[in-house]
Amino acid sequence: MNADKAYWSPLWHIYQPPIQTREWLFKVTEESYRKIIQLYSEFPEAKFTLNINASLTQLLMENELWDVIEGFKLLAENGQMEFVSTPSFHVICPLLPQKEVMRQIRLNDKINRKAFGKAYNPTGVWLPEMAYSPKVIPAIVKCGYKWIPLAGVASNGKWSNKGYFIVKHGKYKLKVIFRDDIVSINIGFGKPDGNFVNELRMRPGTFCFTALDGETIGHHVKEMVNGMRSTLKRISENEAVETLKCGDIFRMFDCLGDVDALPSSWSTSYEDIKSGNYFPLWKEKFEEPFRTVHELAWKHLHLLIHAAERVENRVNGDKTLKRIFEEARDLVNKGQHSCMYWWFTRDDWHRVPVRFLVGLEIQARAFSKLQQVSKNDKKIMDMVERANSIRDRIYREMNNFYYFKER
Repeated sequence: MNADKAYWSPLWHIYQPPIQTREWLFKVTEESYRKIIQLYSEFPEAKFTLNINASLTQLLMENELWDVIEGFKLLAENGQMEFVSTPSFHVICPLLPQKEVMRQIRLNDKINRKAFGKAYNPTGVWLPEMAYSPKVIPAIVKCGYKWIPLAGVASNGKWSNKGYFIVKHGKYKLKVIFRDDIVSINIGFGKPDGNFVNELRMRPGTFCFTALDGETIGHHVKEMVNGMRSTLKRISENEAVETLKCGDIFRMFDCLGDVDALPSSWSTSYEDIKSGNYFPLWKEKFEEPFRTVHELAWKHLHLLIHAAERVENRVNGDKTLKRIFEEARDLVNKGQHSCMYWWFTRDDWHRVPVRFLVGLEIQARAFSKLQQVSKNDKKIMDMVERANSIRDRIYREMNNFYYFKER
């Protein structure tokens, strides 16, 4: 680390849910993904970290958008970009069993290695929505990873731009850097400009770690393309400022000790944390009917995961049953995507309840296929009946909400 320099370490997270339409995939690809590749190709000294969920990677491959895959692959091969791993279908890790989190990470690595080859060589893990609690640490360590980024709000008052920390759970530990939430939010509103570079330059010997949806560039905020181009140009012309990949921070800066990071996400406020409502967009604890619907939906998903594990352990050599189970397992994987819960939340701006129901339907289809594989298993039949009952209650809760709201 050069004490006379300041560093910007941006992480761009790109993702599309498994139910995304071809039309929207092509729109976001043109407005954002290609623009990101073009921007960084224009400034070959600029470095960044990329998270791409395998959910999106699969969609790119299925729709033959190979230029995007090759573009990011080339940036990684040129040393400008590093990948991070992540659960494949963008799950909220603290709300899932450890075994399922590990399954999702390993599936993500399998799909991304198929797409990006040796250029895909992550050392850290991106937690979708930066959703964290200490219970996720063992799963990440067991998958072979060394570090995670967390939201600044999780820092428990120890946020720093001068080094990294260690989080622990039992015998397991990970390195962690905390996002500069304020700068990240400013950039998210389209403000990466000359002032940003000037502010960085005034803090030599420090780094600024930002993390944002990559779709912010060009898709969510149209003017961000020119803003990023201006920022990268200013940095390329300024000897006092340099860009870093996240992994470089752990090599160049010191460890500042242990921290008890708070359960949270990058959308969680400090008031939410104080009230114990750690993941309100995905598991609301107080406001109805979202509290009840979210709670029921998570019960439904955990029941499905348990059923899939039971059936997997009982599948014999029958090729037809094995094929049906693999189809079911694929639906279980995709049915965990976080957007489902986010689309039925207390925030009117986010709420698209039909998409929540689409996610629930994916899970229902998985139950149906598991039932086909294990017709004579009474426990599976009981799980299917309980799942049907849970879905019926979800429908009633949602119908009542909209009935009274409209009146």
